[in-house]
Amino acid sequence: MADSCRSVPLVAAFCALVASCLWARDAPAGIPDSPLPQFADGKQSVQLLAVPGVVKRNQLETDFLCTSLDSNPVDIGVEVFDKDATLLNDVHAGNGALLDVGPGQTVTFGTKATLAFSETQVISLTPVSQGSARIIASSERVRCNVVVLDSAANPPVTLSTLLEGTRPVVGGILSLPLPQFSDGHQATYAALFPGIIKKTPMQTSVFCTSLASQSIDVGVELVGPDGSILNSIAAGNGAVLNVLPGATVTVSSGGTAAFLETTVISAAGAAP
Repeated sequence: MADSCRSVPLVAAFCALVASCLWARDAPAGIPDSPLPQFADGKQSVQLLAVPGVVKRNQLETDFLCTSLDSNPVDIGVEVFDKDATLLNDVHAGNGALLDVGPGQTVTFGTKATLAFSETQVISLTPVSQGSARIIASSERVRCNVVVLDSAANPPVTLSTLLEGTRPVVGGILSLPLPQFSDGHQATYAALFPGIIKKTPMQTSVFCTSLASQSIDVGVELVGPDGSILNSIAAGNGAVLNVLPGATVTVSSGGTAAFLETTVISAAGAAP
């Protein structure tokens, strides 16, 4: 089995647009499918968000902002994984964890201290070019946002928001047949991202993290304003084969100075 990510361009007034997706057949517990940790005070965690696209590279850093809606103190944590699904920090040991967050309190975890935000805790990490994270807490009554920003700029001119990864659905989208990959695997799942743009100097990067239990193929098709597909997955243009469980790959409409692309799609401008 294999998976495909389908994208459709609309007018987008952004300097950068980052999309994210989670590929899963069996909907495992996290990124990757590893046990959820206990906090240092013995409280068991539950998963709040699974977020592809975490970056700690040059001046680009990721901040996780969480607000407790619980009536009792809660523990909140962030686990960060690299592109190969290796866990980079230990929440149980306190790296990426804040205990007894009070009702209504907002805390911010950062991959580095930034000028724009006031981080409650900086997670000790090695550099991350394209990774993922899961946000956990001792209560489900916690809400979080995740942003990627230039740590040295205030205001953060390179701010992008990372959301919970989009889960693909079975079958095609827009009545377009799903392609075969070059290894003969048929694409069976697809997700739609309105707002894709490729118009110099603007590009779109799609971060995809596999939650499957075996290796899969992942691809991104750019669809033009007239509904035509601008790149061939079957020819390997926009496709990444044999993505390992828990791994994160980045497919981009063009090369960027900020991100480390796994593959760059060769296509004419996608902006209408």
